[in-house]
Amino acid sequence: MNRIHLPIFALILVSPAFAADTPAKPDQPALAGGYSSAEIDSEVRTVAEFAVKTKSKSTERPLKLIKILKAERQVVAGLNFRFEIEVADGSKNLKARAVVWKKLHGLLVLTSWDAL
Repeated sequence: MNRIHLPIFALILVSPAFAADTPAKPDQPALAGGYSSAEIDSEVRTVAEFAVKTKSKSTERPLKLIKILKAERQVVAGLNFRFEIEVADGSKNLKARAVVWKKLHGLLVLTSWDAL
């Protein structure tokens, strides 16, 4: 490969890595590999409920999904769903950001949960 083209080739390979975690703006198309807004449909609700149930089991605290504030989807080897949700934790409501990976064969895995 020509030495002049090597920096340009490297830039092309690295650019998507920096943009992949940036959500698409409503007036712009989604970036390949990036998150895009997801309609809150039955699949999104099911995946959000899974995230809350899984977190509840791991913390041994009863959590209940109150509301999905924001939902995004990313195509990977399967799908990543990223949520901002409101959950009930006993007598108080909390907000969290959760990411669930839906593998190609349908298995769900909670990959992250962060309090907001």
